[in-house]
Amino acid sequence: MDYVEASLAGQVLGDRSTSGAVVDALRGEIIQGRLKPGERLRQDAVASRFGVSQTVVREAFKDLIRECFLASEPRRGVSVATMSAAEAEEMTRLRSLVEPQALAWAIPRLTAVQFEAAERVLKELDDEKNVDRIILLNARFHRGLYAAADRPRTLTMVETLRLGFERYLRYTWEFTSHRDRSQQEHWELLAMCKQGDVVNACTLLTQHISATGQLLVESLAKQPVQHSS
Repeated sequence: MDYVEASLAGQVLGDRSTSGAVVDALRGEIIQGRLKPGERLRQDAVASRFGVSQTVVREAFKDLIRECFLASEPRRGVSVATMSAAEAEEMTRLRSLVEPQALAWAIPRLTAVQFEAAERVLKELDDEKNVDRIILLNARFHRGLYAAADRPRTLTMVETLRLGFERYLRYTWEFTSHRDRSQQEHWELLAMCKQGDVVNACTLLTQHISATGQLLVESLAKQPVQHSS
């Protein structure tokens, strides 16, 4: 039993609702690939597993359907949403609009302490081999730069998009050779931010996001169509 499940079993949920904790647990398993695209989820089985009511699970399913992690089909129930080239393209386009704007607002406010923190993250990324850690550090690097923007609504949008895109990022790291190029661009982006070069930094970030998305779209388009089991 992992930490989230243990918390659910003991009702040690802090400021998270029981339904929210189930959402977090299931979302994490989808992102990590422990729940596969097309895999069906039974409400009673999930309720039994986490020791909660089916009402709680029903609410969790609704949240995950809204987040596009689960899909609901008439008379077939709920299943893990499949990944598609079209969705990858949509999220890439949205990210390429929102994240450069966040960075543009952030760059004039970034401090030496924040630059040092970003550099430490990139040094870890240089040597990291574990996919989970790569995804975590990648998010930490970008989040650390954008945070200085101090635009809560925009940063919430960024986090929502990145969360939805995370299992696509996992696919990128596991099945493509994009890592070296991505990391080189991270270092270049940090250097531009240190120089206060807003225009070129935002241009590079747009290209960085678009290149990852294009690679995903091309890779997913070659995969067999996924069907619910």
